[in-house]
Amino acid sequence: MTYVPRDAGLIDVTKPPYNAKGDGATDDTAAIRKAVMENLEQHKTLFFPAGTYLVSDTIEWKNRKGIYYAHLTWQGQGAAKSILRLKDQCAGFSDPREPRPICRTGSSGTRDGRGNRAHNNYIFNMTVDVGQGNPGAIGIDFNASNGGALFGVDIISRDGKGSCGLKLTRDVGPCLIKHVRIKGFETGVETAYGYGITFEYLRLENQSRIGFRNRNSLVAIRKLASINSVPALRTETWVAMVVLLDSELRGGAPDGTAVVRRNGKLIFRNVGVEGYRFKVNKASVVDGPRIVEYAPPAAYLFHCRLRSLNLPVLETPEFHEADPKRWANVERFGARPGDRKDDADGVQKAIDSGATTVYFPWGYYQFDKPVIVRRGVRRIIGYKSILQGSSRFRCENAEHPVIIERFNFWGDKARPPGVENASAGGVAVRFCTAGRMVSHPEAKVWFFEDGCTAPLAIGKGQKLYARHLNCEMWGPPPLVTNDGGLFWVLGYKTEFGNTVLSTTNGGRSEILGGFFYPAQGFKEPPAPCLVNVESSVSASYFECVHSAGNSYRIKVKETRSGVTRQIEEKPRSHYICPLYVGRPRDATKE
Repeated sequence: MTYVPRDAGLIDVTKPPYNAKGDGATDDTAAIRKAVMENLEQHKTLFFPAGTYLVSDTIEWKNRKGIYYAHLTWQGQGAAKSILRLKDQCAGFSDPREPRPICRTGSSGTRDGRGNRAHNNYIFNMTVDVGQGNPGAIGIDFNASNGGALFGVDIISRDGKGSCGLKLTRDVGPCLIKHVRIKGFETGVETAYGYGITFEYLRLENQSRIGFRNRNSLVAIRKLASINSVPALRTETWVAMVVLLDSELRGGAPDGTAVVRRNGKLIFRNVGVEGYRFKVNKASVVDGPRIVEYAPPAAYLFHCRLRSLNLPVLETPEFHEADPKRWANVERFGARPGDRKDDADGVQKAIDSGATTVYFPWGYYQFDKPVIVRRGVRRIIGYKSILQGSSRFRCENAEHPVIIERFNFWGDKARPPGVENASAGGVAVRFCTAGRMVSHPEAKVWFFEDGCTAPLAIGKGQKLYARHLNCEMWGPPPLVTNDGGLFWVLGYKTEFGNTVLSTTNGGRSEILGGFFYPAQGFKEPPAPCLVNVESSVSASYFECVHSAGNSYRIKVKETRSGVTRQIEEKPRSHYICPLYVGRPRDATKE
């Protein structure tokens, strides 16, 4: 069970004024709708204690006027404990030609939820169950923008029926879908018309038509487990692009095809296929049970080994403290949200109290001097609290990683709040918005998960691993600078016409599923998209712009042994780079 402190400032849907029962018998639709209506757009979290919450209609993230809004989190106590269940044979969910979801999030200020202002929509540690006898049911119709995630969520159909488990088709992304299991339904996941969606540890089971259907969208997937007799993946339309890594597609029909490609680009690496006769489009792309690497011909500027770098990947640290006595509430040590006074001393006392987990009851906190993260602290969680001021967490932990999650960093533009990494043990920043992330020479490794940040920089010997990274800010510095370190990203979205990645001084960088969207235009002279100076880089990305004039003219600028060459393209509305590779010719072991 996921422990959630009752004094963390979350909105308990079972308490007044909402009074949901969660007994599996009472219809809780009205109670949950009221809780949603009254807490949208406030960075609040609705807490669903262990129980089964029976509903008979769609829970839409709308206000009383029928307008969608965002900035809301749902938090359960675990997928096996907190369950949102549709009534069996529920009216309105019987027609698969007119499917309806149990839960639908949306973009702020819209009536249909479509759009790119679905910021900070989250669902954690819950199950959505479409019941039995509901063939027209969709589990979750999700939209999130820049920051947002489903994490630790199960979406199930007990009788296998239902239209779709997870629908992501309303200008979705970028966002993160991680540790999600979908069981049953005609289609497990459907994506379309998005801004890049990142999946990790996705499990699809017993779909009746298709495991994962992608149309007109970039998706980056790692650790997909598909256990299906039907095709695991289908991609359609020429602008569709799928990056699939370290995955297993099992259980296929002996005469079936694991991956159906109608159009678009596929980039596969380390993908096992079992049971199916054909791996991709009725053709075995390689002999044997595993696709080592499959991609269109790579773009390059200097002769080298034309395969992706295949950098070693470290998993994002996890830590869950089950003992409530080892959780420290910063309010008990003197921090006072909302009083506009400096809370740094109270937070520091909580960190130094001997707790492994420090939490901020929801609110607005002021940081006017650094807070040092040290001793035995393993996790700091803000429940989407707002940190204001001009100072930061400075992480000096040496023995273990520290996880900082669920904060909104607001403050001085000249010196915004955020996180400083001076740690030999590693720092993981998860589900956080904005803020400045600073690497000190002592830093060894960063992890970002669902991170919306200002530009990032790492130096010699440092490492940065990211899942769903969103960088936005005018230059001149590149959005990510790797000066002799290792940079690995699964799902990377940008919005300004900056260089998205500069790799120098022998650095190694790998982009797996970039969505580069220079909607804000370019400063003169226009920056190249990628810069590679005497380093090793591989990148799979998609560039989308409002107009052909707002596209990167120089796609790659590479320097090798003092010679500089460029990949240049005429302006266009879309540009797909399935794979670019640039590295020293003798780097055969990468």
